[in-house]
Parts: sequence; C-alpha cells; structure tokens
Amino acid sequence: MKKIKLILFSVVFIFGSLLSCDDRLDVNTDPFSAPTADPNALLPYVFTSYTARKVTELGTRICDVSQYISNTFNSPNRGNVSIFLTGNTWGTWYTNCLGNLSLVRADAEAAGPTSNNVNAVATILSAHLFYEITSIWEDAPFVEALDGTAFPAPNFDDQQTIFNGVIDLLDEGIALIDSRPATGEFPISPTSDMFYGGDMDQWRILANSLKLRTLMMLRSGGVNVDAQINATLSQPLMESNNDAAFINYTGDSGAQSGMFTIITAFFGPDNESQNIFAPGDPVDELLRDSGDPRYDLWVARNDLPAPGNDIFPDPETSVLSNNIIRGSLPDVVMMPSEIYLYKAQLALEGVAAAGSADENYRAGVTSALEWWGQDIPDVGTTLTDAEISAYVDGLSVPTIEDVYNEQYLAAFLQPVMAWNHVRRNRFPVLDPPPAATISTILKRFVYPPDEIGSNPNVPENKQTDVPMWFENL
Repeated sequence: MKKIKLILFSVVFIFGSLLSCDDRLDVNTDPFSAPTADPNALLPYVFTSYTARKVTELGTRICDVSQYISNTFNSPNRGNVSIFLTGNTWGTWYTNCLGNLSLVRADAEAAGPTSNNVNAVATILSAHLFYEITSIWEDAPFVEALDGTAFPAPNFDDQQTIFNGVIDLLDEGIALIDSRPATGEFPISPTSDMFYGGDMDQWRILANSLKLRTLMMLRSGGVNVDAQINATLSQPLMESNNDAAFINYTGDSGAQSGMFTIITAFFGPDNESQNIFAPGDPVDELLRDSGDPRYDLWVARNDLPAPGNDIFPDPETSVLSNNIIRGSLPDVVMMPSEIYLYKAQLALEGVAAAGSADENYRAGVTSALEWWGQDIPDVGTTLTDAEISAYVDGLSVPTIEDVYNEQYLAAFLQPVMAWNHVRRNRFPVLDPPPAATISTILKRFVYPPDEIGSNPNVPENKQTDVPMWFENL
C-alpha cells in the first residue's frame, strides 16, 4: 500500500516555548513580513509552524481535556487556561501560518491559472486553520483577519459565520483545482507539500472531506445543511489510508514528535519506563475486555488498572505504549475512518445518501485498525488482515452511541478533533477532573492578553465551561 512519504525535515521542539509567551500574538500585527511568497519556500514554513505548535503545545497540553490521556503537564483541563498556551497558539496560527498563506494566495492569484494549484493548497490549508481556531476560541477574526492595513483592529465573527466561511474557502479551493491548466502549472516541490507532494487529486479529496467535517459542526449547531451534506457525499471523499492527511516525523533529531521529545529531554528514554502518558478512563473503559486490537497497540501493562483522570501513571498502572509514544509518530490532520463514521452517524439519523449505517460503521473501524496496525508510517506492532476482520465481523449492529464512541477513538492523539467529538456528541460521557474549577470539561480557551490589549474589538472572555455555539443540540 502506498504511504504518504513526505518528511518533516526540521521542526525543533523547545520546551521553553511552552512556558514563555510568544511575542507575535496579535492578529492585528502586520502578518506580511516574509521576504518572498515563493510557495516552495513558504509552504514548508507554514506546515512546520502549524505542526510544531499543534503537537508540542496542544497535543501535550490538552490531550487530557478529552481524556484520551489521563494527565499531562500545565493542562487547562481543570478550567484554568494559561495565557501562554492561548498566546502561542493564537499567534502562530494567525501570523506564521495564515499570514504567510495569504501571501502565497495573493501571489498565486496574481500569477494566474498556472498557479491555481498553489492557490488551492494555500486556500484549503487556510480553511483548516480557521476551523481549528474557532473550535478552540469560538468567535474569532475571519472576515477582517488578514488585512492589517485596512483592519488594524479586526472585528470578531461568530462561529456559524466562520464555519460558513470555511465551507466557502473549501469550495474556492476545489474550484481552483478543477480549473487548472493542462500545461505550464507551477511545480510544487514534493518537500513543500507535506501532505501530498503536490498531488491535486488528493487535495480535492481532502477539501471535500474537510467540508463534510465542517458541515457536521454546522448541523450540530442546528443548521439544516442536509442538502449540502448530500451534495458533498456524492463527491470524492477519503476512502483508504492512502488518502490520509498527516505530517510525517522521521524520528531523527530535530524531527521528532513533541510528546516523545518531552520524555527524552526531561525524563528518560521512553514513555513506558518513565511513566509520563497513560490512557484516560474513557479509553480504558471502551477498550478493556472489548477484544479491540487497539488496546494492545496503544496500552502497555494493560493487565494493570488505568491511573484515573488527572493522575500520572506509575509502575502499578497501565501506560501508553512505546509503540505509539515515539519520535516518528505522525501528526494526523484527517483520516478516512472519520468520514466513514460520519456516514454511519448520518445514516442512523435518516440521511439516506449516507448509505448503510452498519457498513460505514464497520468500514470506519476497519480503517482505524488498519491505520494503527498496518498503514501508519514506521509501524511497530502490527495487525494482520485476519485479526482485523475477526474483530470487525464480531461487532454488533451499531447504535448511535456506538458510532459516537468510535468517532472518539478514531480521533486518538488528534487533540482538537477528539475534543470536538466529545463536545459535539456528548459521548463518551466525561466527568471533570478532581479539583476542577468548573462543573464540566473545558469548553473553550480564553483570548490571549496581548490581543486583548491591542485590539479593542476582542469580545469579553466567557467562562471556560460555557458551551460553544456548535454544542446547541
């Protein structure tokens, strides 16, 4: 099976960045500071800036909010969100990522149709970033976000507006792909496009898949988008793990997953010996004694109890396996298991175009098992086709709760998506950790102080247990 083989060559993880405030926090700071908009120079910078912040900060600091990990360092899971966490992520994604993508898009548009491929990549990446920004903060600058000259103090848009804008950006990206010229196209370097190496058919599939993801959030917020969903279901969507979008860490020095680097930099050689990351209660409860092969792939010492919420593991508890907490663990943006499980949910909710709930449910679980046991780069412990089939064939006809739980499991080690599934579906049912200052799990981040201080249009922060708009149903 073909693997996505692009490599993140140089992302240096500095633990101090988790503890100190980034000086590039403001949306209203001029983002257009790059000396060139050459996509083969700027795209790698955008990819690496995005994944470095996501893996080292979000991945290591909010992975216990959705409780797929029992406890982590400096987490906001009790309701207190660090200003450093919000500032670093906000600044990196708006300035380093979206600002430079705006440069790429503007230059590609000026270059004309031969750069439609470049424009499409930058547009689709921008849509994804805005999706994650609103998932973290809810209201955020969108319409006025990236024009610092015209809008030095951008207004904030509500979440429904942002999600609709994400859909528009994805449609724009798809249209750009479909209107590429037959010859003379700008050559995107395979090392610049860290998802697909410039394969625009794959980018079209990703855009359609991200569109379905966003429509599901609008639907959760009570908007009737079934006609748009039906239209999207008729388009090419992710079907196999060949279509997965992820950034591949090589495991070499300077290109290691941040979760692994924390362990080796401050504790010791690996997770199992140092007892840093362990499975959260929901993961343990869903997988223990279920026969699901992921339990043995993900969890070491799983004959011992899980440590419990808000508790670090010790030698007398289970721990996440070195099979997954490793330097070469990829940073996943989207996999086909997510698509199949959306279809299963939609089918159970009466959307006929989604197909069979049972078939999609089994396809989603199969795809997830194939990823972790066969297709993930640098796979260690493996699963055979027979082992996967035996488990999937033994599954009961799914209920909607079964589908929700599988959506949660399929987002394992995807910090924003796991959090979204829990908030959107309310499954698995999560209790706030002991000593939490809020009565629910964390629902949102607060705005960074530097942005509040420089932009009079920043809304007043809501309490961190206030549900977001998309949690309306």
